[in-house]
Amino acid sequence: MATREANWGTPLDTGGEVFELLRNARKAWIYTYIHHHPSVTIQDIVATLDLPQRTVYEYVEDLVAAGFIEQSNDGRPAEYIAHEIDIQLVEDDAERRITPELVEAVARRMRDEDIDTYIDRYGLDGLAVALEYTHEYVDGSITHQILAREQDISSLEAGIILDALRPVVED
Repeated sequence: MATREANWGTPLDTGGEVFELLRNARKAWIYTYIHHHPSVTIQDIVATLDLPQRTVYEYVEDLVAAGFIEQSNDGRPAEYIAHEIDIQLVEDDAERRITPELVEAVARRMRDEDIDTYIDRYGLDGLAVALEYTHEYVDGSITHQILAREQDISSLEAGIILDALRPVVED
């Protein structure tokens, strides 16, 4: 299997506070859950994601402060909705987009060792590239060999990451 170090200087691996969402799989998982389940409460998140209540409160506060989610009601318990994220980054000839789909791919690293390993090897930028290829893979317009050749990774590794990212694209 080809192994190369992640290039942490690429567009998605740099940045300030806004990119904390992509660096923290738990926070990404909470955003993703709220994105898929509008008007959800803290207790819903705690029960469904099996995360400590204190952690959920802290991360929800961070997500609100960053503008990724907002409280959708005035009552108690508080309910939250997620804003669509669509940020385009351009650095030299590299263009990447931060979308709810990319955030979900990052979130899945908590429960999918293949995604976790891929991020460790190729960084968030490599994951974003693989996610772009996954759309074409699901549509049947490319095979895993194309990803392998164009990204200089093994065919096996390409097939594994495309299959791991398939649910993100199909959901």
